[in-house]
Amino acid sequence: MEVNGFIIKQAREDAGLPRDTFTTICSSADLEQIEAKNEGTLEIILDICAKLEIPYHQVFPETILSTEISLLNIVRCLHLRQEFSSVLFLLDTYGKKITYDNARIVGHLMYFRAYANLFGIRDTQKAVHYFQRAYTFLHDEKRYELLVLKGLATCYQANEEKKRARIFFERAEQLEEKMNTQLQLGPSYYQAACFYADRGNQEKANALCDEGIQTLLEVNMITGLEDLFFEKAVIQENMKEQIELLKQADYYANLNDNRTLKELINQKLTSI
Repeated sequence: MEVNGFIIKQAREDAGLPRDTFTTICSSADLEQIEAKNEGTLEIILDICAKLEIPYHQVFPETILSTEISLLNIVRCLHLRQEFSSVLFLLDTYGKKITYDNARIVGHLMYFRAYANLFGIRDTQKAVHYFQRAYTFLHDEKRYELLVLKGLATCYQANEEKKRARIFFERAEQLEEKMNTQLQLGPSYYQAACFYADRGNQEKANALCDEGIQTLLEVNMITGLEDLFFEKAVIQENMKEQIELLKQADYYANLNDNRTLKELINQKLTSI
């Protein structure tokens, strides 16, 4: 993702930190690419900002923060980190400036706003409002329907509206029984993507990887993300995009202590 690398470099140098200070986050080469070429993996950029205590919005160009898909990706990552104040700041500051072309993205951002209001500032009234708005955009997406139902149930429970809470919890439970459990999500998407990739349907495999990655991030799960990013990387023809995806796969392989996959990723990066 595009980033203002100079700001990161200046903050690092002002703090008197050499590049090798960040080896637990990324390699010196990755950091150099961010600082010199203004490009890097989103998760790594956020980790560096957190270490240097740089407000996230300061390191991304206005064009990135004002683009619906880029803003969604940043907000999704911050949601996974449970940095709810940052989610609300970005949505309040930049979300309202965007002319949205994709109603689905609007629904996703409404969901993240609702979640941040509920668990970040404990404003159940606003949370209910945004969960309901999200549902109007996403009612045909079962996984989102489940998340919204659980969110609404939690809001009503917090407000001691026990009858309403029970109704929504029961609806969520019924829907969840029809779907895969969360622990099955990653492997299910990964296996399906491999199935289509092996049969030459790269477009379908790529779409399944995207859907799986998005689903896991939105339910706050990182288990299996490394496999999905790796599979998505393998089927890419664009070398630059492939390298970026492999780095994301490596990032989550580190978090999940998936040493076998890390070896495969290193082999792949070395051969490129």
